[in-house]
Amino acid sequence: MEHRDGRDTRWQEHRVERRATLVDSALRAIRTHGAAVTIDEIALSSGTSKTVLYRYFGDRNGLYLAVADKVASNILAEVRPRFASLRDGGHVADLVRGLADAYIGLVDRDPDIYLFVMNRPPNLPAGAGDPATGIADRIAIELAEAIRDEQRRRGTSGGAVETLSFGIVGFIRTATGQWLETGGRAVLSRESLIGLITSTFTASVVEAVDGTASPQLVTA
Repeated sequence: MEHRDGRDTRWQEHRVERRATLVDSALRAIRTHGAAVTIDEIALSSGTSKTVLYRYFGDRNGLYLAVADKVASNILAEVRPRFASLRDGGHVADLVRGLADAYIGLVDRDPDIYLFVMNRPPNLPAGAGDPATGIADRIAIELAEAIRDEQRRRGTSGGAVETLSFGIVGFIRTATGQWLETGGRAVLSRESLIGLITSTFTASVVEAVDGTASPQLVTA
């Protein structure tokens, strides 16, 4: 039994590693062929066949979800240090700029990857949710936690922090998508977009952290 369990563990580890390698190959194929990459192009980039891809991911939707999960991890890895800097004595006024800079910077460097994930397949099972929204929600939750942590350090409260955080991240996501998909980069620089977001939301975050945000949220 122990021998069989050991083989099962090794096979599971191999499967996880192989899936990760195939996802990395899919990302390379998207960068090469664009957001409309085909499964054949992904298989070719992986040095394998569609049959093998389907064995590990089930179908194209399964591969899409795996790629989206990897991209979500990459985005969170990019923005989390901006939240940590606040805990390490950074300035609240830099929080929104740091978040916008990290998010938009990643999108600007990898636009086809971003468009691939944001364009949810129409036949994705309903229970799969919307990975694009999931990424934004995870960032918003961590932003709210960073603001709440700073409030606790200062002994302040209020400011409808969760609503504010989801609003900021939703704005960044929507504005970045519009900027990227409609050719906005030709008329608005990355730094200008970051500046627009920063000037729109920084005062609200500072007020929330200082406990001076108004009006306060009233619950029944």
